[in-house]
Amino acid sequence: MSRPRLPLYLKILLWFGVNLLALALLLFGFLSMQFRMSLDWMLSGEAGERIAAIGDNVTFELSSLPEKEWPEALKRYEVQHDVTFALFSSSGAQVMGTAVQVPPGVVPKLIDKRGPGDHPPPRRPLPGTGRRRPSDAPPKPRFLLRAGDPAHYWAGIHLDLTQESDNRPLTLLMVSNTITGGGLFFDAWPWYGLAGAALLLSALVWMPFVRGITGFIGRLNHAAGRIAQGNFGERVTRGRNDELGELSSSVNAMAAQLGEYVAEQRRITADVAHELCSPIARMQMALGVVEQRSTPEQAGYLSKLDAELQHMARLVEEVLAFSKAETLPDRETAEDIRLHELILAVIAREASDANVQLHVPAEMQLHSLHGALDRAIGNVLRNAVRYAGEYGPIHIHAEQQDGNTRIRIADQGPGVPPESLPRLFEPFYRPESARRRTTGGSGLGLAITKRCVEACRGTVTARLREPAGMEIEISIPSA
Repeated sequence: MSRPRLPLYLKILLWFGVNLLALALLLFGFLSMQFRMSLDWMLSGEAGERIAAIGDNVTFELSSLPEKEWPEALKRYEVQHDVTFALFSSSGAQVMGTAVQVPPGVVPKLIDKRGPGDHPPPRRPLPGTGRRRPSDAPPKPRFLLRAGDPAHYWAGIHLDLTQESDNRPLTLLMVSNTITGGGLFFDAWPWYGLAGAALLLSALVWMPFVRGITGFIGRLNHAAGRIAQGNFGERVTRGRNDELGELSSSVNAMAAQLGEYVAEQRRITADVAHELCSPIARMQMALGVVEQRSTPEQAGYLSKLDAELQHMARLVEEVLAFSKAETLPDRETAEDIRLHELILAVIAREASDANVQLHVPAEMQLHSLHGALDRAIGNVLRNAVRYAGEYGPIHIHAEQQDGNTRIRIADQGPGVPPESLPRLFEPFYRPESARRRTTGGSGLGLAITKRCVEACRGTVTARLREPAGMEIEISIPSA
């Protein structure tokens, strides 16, 4: 089972996300340790302000109500804030509210140590804000801690509120099983907003850098693919002063050297083939003279020799055709072509005795290189007749779609092994089934086809048919 492919751009962003997650976990662990040790530091910020505001609100509201209505008022606060509210006396005993089991560590905090003159009258909160009115009086004693098993969060504030039966001030205790305390102890939303803003800002900072790297690698990969297809003139604009820039220079140098090497090999091949034409022609002339003076016993040997010379001549001719196919765009001019007429001429030349069924509209036209297209279709049809003509009709279809003319030549023969498909258009490549002298050619027919199609700015592909046969598709721009 193959591993799923992830683009490099996504991989870098994922690692960036993992990095942020690790930092967030580290921060969370640090804050958790701080919360476990002491939460008093939170009272100097918004948490302390909110607890003090709740204390003022409770003090003002309860002071204006009879004591018998206090439990109902505390219950409303519980529903509103999703936190347990209870009132305790200055001695640490609960006097009102939902019953709670106070841990030993919280009991000392409930005892109000203020003197009799330290209790200013309650202040009415600012309407609609829940905040306290400004005052020069010192803030009331507050506390916030984590205690109990299971652990809960306990917050309290000593109020300027007393019972009718006891003139000592009361303490408001708020209990929650989470650090947020319904938003009273800790408001997580600003932290979420901060984390989101940090993530967005980091992504905006990183994205140009990552996109620059992945975009350059994408262009480099595209150029390498073009070079692998034989386009040795492809170059990558450096544009960078780092390792990627050095890599692009290396790719450009490799493409230049490969281009020179392949051009040298093609020139040598063409020169050798051209030089072989003269001795082969002289040998054929000499063989003709010898045949005229030969005896009947020598005729069989001379016939075999003549067949070998003819095979050598055809091979040299194909090598020359392969070498010249590269310069077709310089030697031919594009013209309007009636495709139906062109293919009929190719059939008459290459497959006059074969069963070929043509499915091409008579009015179909395209603008391309006539000679190159004629040679490409002829080579494919010749192969189909040679290897699959005895297995059934050969079908030639053509259609125009998305600005391209697609020509499909399909047979019903044995085809080729699937592993041979990617190499069919390589020079001198022949599948094992085509290596016999009686049926196999030089291995240049489809290579010449590819060069002719590329001269027409098109592409050629091969695929196997089901249940048997093979199909060659030529796609050429219509205009």
